Amino acid sequence: MVAGERALGEVNLNMCYMRKNNAKHFFRDLRTRLDVIAVDDGLSLAGKFNESIDAINSFLKVVRDQVVAETFKDKLEEVYFFKFEKPAYVSLKIYHIAQFTLLKQKPAGTPELIRVYYLEELRFIARFFKRHAFHYEYFRSGFTELDELLFIRGVAVQSALIQDVTDIDPQFSTNCDYLFAKFMAYELLEEFILEELKQLDQQNASVIPMIGGKKWFDWTGEVINLVELGYGLYLSKQIGGGKAGLQEIFNWLEESFGVVIGIPANRFRELKRRKKLSRTYYTEFMRDCLLNYMDEDLDL
Repeated sequence: MVAGERALGEVNLNMCYMRKNNAKHFFRDLRTRLDVIAVDDGLSLAGKFNESIDAINSFLKVVRDQVVAETFKDKLEEVYFFKFEKPAYVSLKIYHIAQFTLLKQKPAGTPELIRVYYLEELRFIARFFKRHAFHYEYFRSGFTELDELLFIRGVAVQSALIQDVTDIDPQFSTNCDYLFAKFMAYELLEEFILEELKQLDQQNASVIPMIGGKKWFDWTGEVINLVELGYGLYLSKQIGGGKAGLQEIFNWLEESFGVVIGIPANRFRELKRRKKLSRTYYTEFMRDCLLNYMDEDLDL
């Protein structure tokens, strides 16, 4: 029995307890199944992808059947489902397709080549968010003014307001639920790529190449913090009377710590894209460490 059939059978056993707005319980089960598939060393990349998509499709079919069979008690309930629940469910499918494509097309080559590939994917995601800037701001800010236009089935709106409607099932789609699902999926993909870049940095740091025999110490922190330090030194003009170039400073840091930082401009984009952390996280962390040390010294 394939994964999709198993998932569908497990969900059907619980159909009598399931209503369209309590699918969250089964959604958690689905995510657990996907986590198990992801770490199954017995499956190839394509095998993991096929099993994951089968399980997701089976779950979405059950959810759709329930939504079509039952009536929402009011507009608020319908808006909630199509604004939050369905996008979260569909985003998993979009994410797994995008992640599979990303990994399948990843070039075989040097770490810097792979880094360039990942950064280009980040730029694609950024362009997508920018192209849908109005709706993305609506998505992130939690606005509600247009909810009945965007998340009630059968509501007609001007084409200028809606630019990316792919799910045309009138019984199971609204003007904006699919776009919100893409926002969720691309944010997940963005996090995945940033984690891949972080691991790439750690792998490079663990090798610790000797460049010209000048390495003094090992850099044991994240390489992105060294990027922040390098830009801070360059922009504050603390080296060579401000005449030292950015690439010269980066070369010096690479030689001193035995790491490969990469192209400064590409690494700077990573700093600007930080969401969970402050864009100047390392600078602020050093400041806090210094202040704490000063305070402790005063207590002596």
